[in-house]
Amino acid sequence: MKIKYFKKRLYLQLISGVLFIAGSIFSFFYSDGIGVWIGYAYLVTGILHLADFFNNKCRYLIIENASIEERKLFGSKTRMDLDEIQTIEKVDGNYILKSDTKKLEIEIDLIDNPSLLKLIKVFKSLDLPADKTFLPN
Repeated sequence: MKIKYFKKRLYLQLISGVLFIAGSIFSFFYSDGIGVWIGYAYLVTGILHLADFFNNKCRYLIIENASIEERKLFGSKTRMDLDEIQTIEKVDGNYILKSDTKKLEIEIDLIDNPSLLKLIKVFKSLDLPADKTFLPN
């Protein structure tokens, strides 16, 4: 199961990447000296924004084979087995999953609404004690 990003966040990422690259092109043509170096900084920033957009285009979290995995830019990932989860907390609008050795923080604002409902359904199916989760059984 794929938990998808909120589409508005993805499109803002795409627009900001295109604007940074446009700024770099403008800087290359209409400046000299230090302005060219600013253009290189804009170009790198724009490429990173576009890479983040294409990397995260379809998912934020992946729940497969009794594990939950969060992938980030350039292949960085955090993985936790669902049976390892001991507590689920809601702090400052984020879900924090804790086990003995790992901690996974899920930002709710980044998740698409239908995917958020699927995620809550998965959390409810874990059958954690009432004092270990904020979700009602």
